[in-house]
Amino acid sequence: MDDFELTILTFNEMKRALFKYISKLEKNPFVTDLALLRGADEKGTFWTSSSFLGFSDLIGILGKNTEKDHERSSVRDVGILPVLVPSSTLWNQLLKQKIEILSGLYQVSFLEYPQDVVGEQEQVLLKEKLASNKLFTTGKVYTFDAITSEIKNLNIPFCEQAYKEYSYNNQKYIYVDTNHYYNSAYLSNGHKTIIGENLFVKVEPVVWWMDLKKERLISSKVLLGGIQFQLYDEPYFDDFDNTFMKQYFDTYMKKELIPSVIKEKSEVFDSSETLKRLIYKNYGKKR
Repeated sequence: MDDFELTILTFNEMKRALFKYISKLEKNPFVTDLALLRGADEKGTFWTSSSFLGFSDLIGILGKNTEKDHERSSVRDVGILPVLVPSSTLWNQLLKQKIEILSGLYQVSFLEYPQDVVGEQEQVLLKEKLASNKLFTTGKVYTFDAITSEIKNLNIPFCEQAYKEYSYNNQKYIYVDTNHYYNSAYLSNGHKTIIGENLFVKVEPVVWWMDLKKERLISSKVLLGGIQFQLYDEPYFDDFDNTFMKQYFDTYMKKELIPSVIKEKSEVFDSSETLKRLIYKNYGKKR
């Protein structure tokens, strides 16, 4: 999909957006459960595209409930609040779908991404279905960093880890491990995270604030954590297009935001590759 790009805004732009949009809905959760599971902090700290006071290894950060304003570029405990820049054609289509949330402030639901964990009963049900090979896969994966946010790991580069997307009763999920390191976090269902624990996270439409003046979308939530801004604290001179994070956007996140199509029985999940091939052979072809 080439009709949009992903980026993040400068420190000052993000600060204005935080005041104009995000702070208006104080009671709304600002950090997705997925972001917490993958390393973001509960304060909702997120990266900006600005270096801090000219220091090439320090990046400006913001958050809904934090006073900290910078961090080393190679840490993994800062979240991502993506900004989507659409083509003019796509922007005109999105304008037709906008919903006024507050006076003069608009949101739109567009694309999809794993966001919040399901309730405890649904966790049990889905784990049982997975264990008995009764979950289907859509063929889509989501790619995160396998390395935890420990200080000793700052100089370890991104380690790709893919998570399959499953479907059950026309709803999509991923089954993801808890990869943050420092503190436990309370998720939207009241569950306190445990390091290494696997949980089902529901794939849902992404809700964006519409910046009508600049014709861009600003995510209403921190969508992900655990991704470094730069590898090895490489020097940064306010050129976001040459950062590792931009590379991550272009290589993974951009395509992983695009909704999948729920497939048929040819995609039954099973740990046995042989069995999967047999299922596809017998049921996967159109008749």
